[in-house]
Amino acid sequence: MADTGYTEKSRPRNKKINVCEIVVVQQGDKLKISDKENNQWKLNINLDKKRYIEFFEKVTKLAKDLEYKSEVKKLNYSIVLNAVKIPDMATGGWSNRCEDFKFVLFLDFDNSLWWQVKTQLELLIEKFNLPPMYVFETESHTDCNKEEYGNYNVFCPIKLRFFETFEIQNETTCDIAHKNLPKIYRFKSAILRNKPKGKKGAPIFKCVIGDINKEYNQPVSSVHLNFIKRVYPNIPYIKYINEDRLNKLWLSDYKTASK
Repeated sequence: MADTGYTEKSRPRNKKINVCEIVVVQQGDKLKISDKENNQWKLNINLDKKRYIEFFEKVTKLAKDLEYKSEVKKLNYSIVLNAVKIPDMATGGWSNRCEDFKFVLFLDFDNSLWWQVKTQLELLIEKFNLPPMYVFETESHTDCNKEEYGNYNVFCPIKLRFFETFEIQNETTCDIAHKNLPKIYRFKSAILRNKPKGKKGAPIFKCVIGDINKEYNQPVSSVHLNFIKRVYPNIPYIKYINEDRLNKLWLSDYKTASK
């Protein structure tokens, strides 16, 4: 991933940002079988939707038949098939990494009751002495009990060390994939979507959790705050007196399979 320098001086409000891209490496067009020791093997195959369904139906029938015919005392081999849709929907997001290898706090809640998300954020602010949280809504519904639920992205400008972000996330019902990705992703940072995805628009600013009338002295990221002020000019003003004055923000274009 290339660095994208973002500064107040270099980026006019309506100017397009050149972003880096996460390249999704797809498998080849032909079947691939890798042989390993001890009769282990790996199968890679790409299919269209019709053949994908056909493959599933045939393999399921074959699996049941062969398992039934196998000798119970000799079940020494296990086959696990994991079929997924190849990411093909373009979108983009912003990274929680700072120039000095500190990290702001990102949280991603999927299919969650709003009151539960709000309560968790209030508890985090109290327990970890955090500045306010900015909440962005990507999807919203009302359930049979007339309670609001949906998908919510959360940004807190506090600057943390790498492992500290996980300590805070582990106190929440934040999406597991969102928590784990930075640990295995070679750029070691979390991404929150800020661009449209398919028929969905860009995330909508929902609210701020925390007291917007106080003055905050916790260390915070200037560039992340400036970015959301540019994208969401109507967010409330909050006074921070310990900004880092750094000006580089990493953005990413990527593809996803989720709608």
